[in-house]
Amino acid sequence: MKQFVTTLNQKYTFSSCASCEANCCDGRKGTIYAQIILSDFEGVYENYPILFLFGELGYIKPVILLTNGKDFCRFLEDSKCSIYDKRSSICKNYPLSSHIDNNIYIDTLCPAVNDESENKIEIINNSTFRENFHDNSLNNYQDKYIEMFEKLSPYGDKKDFSIVKIINGIEFYKCNKDIDNKYMQMHQKSLEHLQNEYFIDLD
Repeated sequence: MKQFVTTLNQKYTFSSCASCEANCCDGRKGTIYAQIILSDFEGVYENYPILFLFGELGYIKPVILLTNGKDFCRFLEDSKCSIYDKRSSICKNYPLSSHIDNNIYIDTLCPAVNDESENKIEIINNSTFRENFHDNSLNNYQDKYIEMFEKLSPYGDKKDFSIVKIINGIEFYKCNKDIDNKYMQMHQKSLEHLQNEYFIDLD
């Protein structure tokens, strides 16, 4: 499981991933999907299925399916990421996460956050981030989210979508129409990953 809290006016330290059993890559511990924005599409569609959730108001939210909900991420080998240089920005930024309120959040259940290790470093203090730990992709998330909504909302008619996976009660959708939009085309191209036995075993 994850427990994200705001970093606003707080102090946090981080030690190392070395002693962790890749909790953030474990579908059994709640890692299933991550929401993405337009700038993420090109970097993830070659490795992850890009699917959609439907919000309470009927709008679509693009996400990447990180695990099948019962196993570790399929790119994890010997507790290390086999696509480290091509991993998603969500993975690069963890345990930090941006939010539509433009605040940056941190997963306090990450074992390396505020632990007692001797090699821990201060990464956040009074909303100031340690250099090289804070990625620019975390900034101005609200504007990026609105841009994503404006670009994709014209294609969000639910009748054009169908459920492709249900994992832990969460319904993931794919678009059934051929759409002349580069983001939707990357979505449809990414669906080939669902043919991997890692995801087929869910059916």
